Amino acid sequence: MGDYINSNQNDFYWSQQPQNPQMPGQTYYEQDYNQFQNQQLEFNTNTDYANQNFANYPPQMLIPEPYENFQKEGDEFDEPPFLEEMEIYPDRILEKILAVLNPLRGHSLADDAEYLTKESDLAGPVFFCIMLAFSLFLAGKNAHFGYIYGITMICCMVMYSLLSLMTDTGGIFSLSTVASILGYCLIPIVGLSFIGIFVKLSGPIGLGLAVVVIFWSSVSASRLFVAVSGDKEQQPLIAYPCMLVYGVFTLLVVF
Repeated sequence: MGDYINSNQNDFYWSQQPQNPQMPGQTYYEQDYNQFQNQQLEFNTNTDYANQNFANYPPQMLIPEPYENFQKEGDEFDEPPFLEEMEIYPDRILEKILAVLNPLRGHSLADDAEYLTKESDLAGPVFFCIMLAFSLFLAGKNAHFGYIYGITMICCMVMYSLLSLMTDTGGIFSLSTVASILGYCLIPIVGLSFIGIFVKLSGPIGLGLAVVVIFWSSVSASRLFVAVSGDKEQQPLIAYPCMLVYGVFTLLVVF
């Protein structure tokens, strides 16, 4: 009885399917199945493409680019040296050291105002101040790092004020330029301080060396200041406050 009911339901389902009016007696589902069965895949039968000889084509995708191209691209990202990033220029430092050690020299690059004022480095002055304080510490002096730092700051500000008043063109001297010149001209005093580690400078010989060192540093500093201002007639006037400044540092070294 159940089989009879199921067969009747199936007959009823297929009888209710829509008929194709173009092909009587055949439903849409049967037509789609017959079309898919008779369909053939169409392949590209282009003989020109099939007869191409790919052996003649070099594998261009596998050819590496020349090393020169990579080198040119790498040059764009080259960074400056580490010392230049820290604004430390060894050639500039060496030129100023030689200018201080030989104050009676002829005209050199250190006598150029633009060379002294443009990018006036403070690496050399800081180094010489540290060396001066370190030598005083080794010599057993009470005045070393704190005294050197305080006196240097006061001397730089006083000299900057005096030079600004003495020059006609305002703004030609900057505080960094004054500090750079005063710091580089400490080289003779630093040499005297290292001598004081092994020899007592409070005697006649030490006092004579102190006078020579003060005169040496004052002449070097006044010449560099005159090179910036451009008025050579003011060198004796500028040398006098320089002698006072370096006299204070020399007193710390001798006594």
